[in-house]
Amino acid sequence: MILTPLADKLFSTGEDKLPVICIFGRRNLRLVTTAEEDFEERRLDCRCYSSDSHLERILVRDKPDVIITTGNRVFYPNLAKAPFEIRRKWLHYDTLPDLSRLGTSAYNLYVTNMLAQGKADDKPLITVFTPTYKTGEKIRRAFRSLKEQTYTNWEWIIVDDSDDGGKTFKMLCSLAGEDHRIEVFKPWEHSGVIGRVKNWACRLAKGEILVELDHDDELTDDALETVVKGFTQFREAGFLYTDCAEIYEDHTSHSYRDGWAFGYGSYTDVEYRGRMYKSGSAGNINAKTIRHIVSTPNHIRAWRRSFYESIGGHNKELHVADDYEIMVRTFLRTRMIRVPKLCYLQYIGDTAQQERNRDIHRLVRSIRVHYDRLIHERLLELGCEDFAWDEKNACSDYHIQNPAVESHATLIAGV
Repeated sequence: MILTPLADKLFSTGEDKLPVICIFGRRNLRLVTTAEEDFEERRLDCRCYSSDSHLERILVRDKPDVIITTGNRVFYPNLAKAPFEIRRKWLHYDTLPDLSRLGTSAYNLYVTNMLAQGKADDKPLITVFTPTYKTGEKIRRAFRSLKEQTYTNWEWIIVDDSDDGGKTFKMLCSLAGEDHRIEVFKPWEHSGVIGRVKNWACRLAKGEILVELDHDDELTDDALETVVKGFTQFREAGFLYTDCAEIYEDHTSHSYRDGWAFGYGSYTDVEYRGRMYKSGSAGNINAKTIRHIVSTPNHIRAWRRSFYESIGGHNKELHVADDYEIMVRTFLRTRMIRVPKLCYLQYIGDTAQQERNRDIHRLVRSIRVHYDRLIHERLLELGCEDFAWDEKNACSDYHIQNPAVESHATLIAGV
């Protein structure tokens, strides 16, 4: 359905970019703000609609800064169930107030929300970020899992690093047309450096919390709600991780041998949507698990945006092993929350690249050596035994036996 005939766009501004005010249930309303000086702008970009029956399309197209309704609230059922980020833009009046006051009230709400981007104690905005490279229809799997979240106050930032003449970018833009919470970006040239692309994506975020989602994976339906609850339980922590199931396209589970993650990895059989999965946990953060990629947190990985920005985000020079490197820097600067619950389904491809894996392991070793002493000092700072530390050689040693009682530095959330 074409929306244009439904709307009266008033005060058309040409190339001017003014606050967009969507008004439902009224026609031909012209709103302006009061001005203290003659040289101040007074205009607002007002767009009037008869009802909210096509709300999602209007949100995608107009991206309103403020929404105004009048009359009985029951006439606006779609607004009533919209995500919090939309409802915080909503002004409702039983009867239409003085238009000069209404314009000023709308503008004041626009400014308030603009200066408090994503900040809400009880319903924080979550930015889900996804780098893509020649992704196909599998990204719809990730999209479906977001649409089915019990927690709806999210945005999805997709940064496309494909070098396919815009084919993938065009497909992603079409996807963004289906939900106002999706934003798609493309750098001016192909990068090929995954750490840089993730860093770009997070710099575009408005949310208080950042959640990483690979293009062909999916979140369980209460994953984002679980993340919010975990961060609420431990407000001093800047990072959170959950359990994850690694699966194949036929939904059978992949698992590692007994004793993985230096003996701290484990599996739990979990039913989700009528299927059984082996939910894997690399366990707590201790002297061994933080020192190798096989045992550091897998998905979900979530940061408070303020903390993420304070450490500089993903390393923009790393084409592989960026996930491990940022885990170490995260550990060095904040407490880490573990939620022992299945929240992520990670699909395993059939075309693993042997040479790339070898490069990852080489870099992981170099990263560990670089940060080894700092990890040791951080463990001691947290009152945690560094049972992998070789005092004689002043370095860690994986071959040192695990203690009978684990000493770890993890905050475990009961959500």
